[in-house]
Amino acid sequence: MRFHWLALSCLSIFLFCSPAKAGKLLSWEFEADENHLVFITDEAIQPKAQLLANPSRLVIDLPSTSLGSKTVKEEYSGTIRSLRVGQFDQNTTRIVIELAPGYTIDPQEVKFRGLSATQWTVDFPSPRIEPLSRVSRLSSQGQSIEVPSVALSTIPASTSSTATRRVTSVTDTSSTATRQVTSVTDSSYVTATRNGFFIGIDGNRNYDIQKSRDRDAINFDLEGIILPQDLSDQAVAVNQYGVSAIEFTQTSTSPPQARISLKVGEDSSDWLATFSRIRGLIIVPRAGVSSAIGSSEKIPTTLSVGKTTIDAVELTDGDSQLLISANQNVTARTQQTSNGIYEIRIDNAELAEPFDGPLLQTDSPVSELVVRQESSGVVILVTTRLGIRLGEINQPENNLVALPIQRGLAPPPPNDAPLFPPEQTITTINVPQPERTITPTLQARPLPTAPIAHDKPLVVIDAGHGGQDPGTIGIGSLQEKHIVLPISLEVAEILKEQGVEVKLTRDSDYFVSLQGRTDYANKIKADLFVSIHANAINLSRPDVNGLETYYYENGRRLAEVIHWSILNSVNISDRGIRRARFYVLRHSAMPAVLVEVGFVTGAIDAPRLRDPNHRSQMAQAIARGIIEYLKQNKL
Repeated sequence: MRFHWLALSCLSIFLFCSPAKAGKLLSWEFEADENHLVFITDEAIQPKAQLLANPSRLVIDLPSTSLGSKTVKEEYSGTIRSLRVGQFDQNTTRIVIELAPGYTIDPQEVKFRGLSATQWTVDFPSPRIEPLSRVSRLSSQGQSIEVPSVALSTIPASTSSTATRRVTSVTDTSSTATRQVTSVTDSSYVTATRNGFFIGIDGNRNYDIQKSRDRDAINFDLEGIILPQDLSDQAVAVNQYGVSAIEFTQTSTSPPQARISLKVGEDSSDWLATFSRIRGLIIVPRAGVSSAIGSSEKIPTTLSVGKTTIDAVELTDGDSQLLISANQNVTARTQQTSNGIYEIRIDNAELAEPFDGPLLQTDSPVSELVVRQESSGVVILVTTRLGIRLGEINQPENNLVALPIQRGLAPPPPNDAPLFPPEQTITTINVPQPERTITPTLQARPLPTAPIAHDKPLVVIDAGHGGQDPGTIGIGSLQEKHIVLPISLEVAEILKEQGVEVKLTRDSDYFVSLQGRTDYANKIKADLFVSIHANAINLSRPDVNGLETYYYENGRRLAEVIHWSILNSVNISDRGIRRARFYVLRHSAMPAVLVEVGFVTGAIDAPRLRDPNHRSQMAQAIARGIIEYLKQNKL
């Protein structure tokens, strides 16, 4: 596993005042997918750890240690919600790993290892669904975690004393006379979904919810609920869906009762609230929105009398079947609208209130399931993960509709017109080498940074390396920069032919810095960033071949669509889609992916990458994936 340590010296971090003898947290790296944390200090320390509830948090305290920066917060998707690193008090730096609502870990399985007194690793098990025992879930008592001791001999620091992490979010709070106000982006309890809000508090379907409305507020009174101490008497500014803020009040402790108030305009639509099956409160408008079923959401919707009622959509039989259940005979039809996206229509039907959706884990074969109420009936949109497809509809019973979930790639939809002619013929022209070769010293070429006014989708194609940076070098001195440039140029030409505005970070053999590439894409406000590279491993491993596609935060679906498009049309083995902290992915403001088109060190890939026909097929597949993504997202 490779770790990338990022210097903060360029981020103008102001140091906290700390005791002269206090050590500093020099660096840390958290791999959420691997549940693995590494941190390094410049003085010997003995960490302390505990597991806290409401919400579940792994808290690691570093005594006699200063952070030297403001609070750092990174957010993730899946069972890990966020990582926060901050100064708990003058002498203690605190690292907090917060789990998603409804999940916990076994504190006895958290493993600390002191590689030295200044370098520590932490591994913990995959989070599991939290038991529904109300007593254990409402307990705020922390559970201590044993941390092994390491000889606390002072070890001279060999690295800079500046903390090494970029700041992604800094908590910024302000107080009013009656309650403290925070931003939704900084709240650990409130999340804005595509349809409403998710509130990470305890409760279940048996808890009574009473709704009332004032002129500018919709109030939900929750019987039996004790709000977390750091949420009570708080207001979270959301400014979405016509809601300016959500206020939290503990109206009574005996008997327990809490009030959640949505601050709305007088003409605001009605809102509904319901507890999910696992943990958390879902709040959505009563009408006019799509109901997205996520990892912990269960969305109530309106119900009309006299129509078939759709009660639930479930993943059953070990995630091998998508099952739709109704209150009476039901008929559905399905179609594949694009790679990995299926539309299921049920006419003359309404969604039940409340409506049950499946619990989508990070390894579920379905990455997204959206349920939409239309005037003609119910529409269910299913997005499968790469390598997964839905089979034909069958009905085990009259009130059930079942679709098998199968492994393997599905062909593109037959009614989907080709985005460009697949029968394109390419003729290779042999160009002789020059009689005299001159290799100039190529400097970094600055890119224009003025914003571009555009009414068409704008895509930045980034050909990796260039100039004095050849990239990886493989079999027969095959250089990466000479592979990725022609692929990138052809991708750009295909996109332009399809009406897409395209900008290249380089269009010939010159060098552009990593920062220059992402700064350029951000300044011109591109819609997508696609970086094209070729992979390599030791020349003694020619058996390693295949396609890899990387994303960091908001490029997961783009990576899936491009990866799928390549596998469907190019002869190359699949090495998967992965999350990585590449610079161009972390610093791009728009959805960004990095495509490794094969291994220049691979016995299979290298000769193919030399072949212009193969490179052209790769370019067409990448372009097709980009266009497919633009169509799906209506860009």
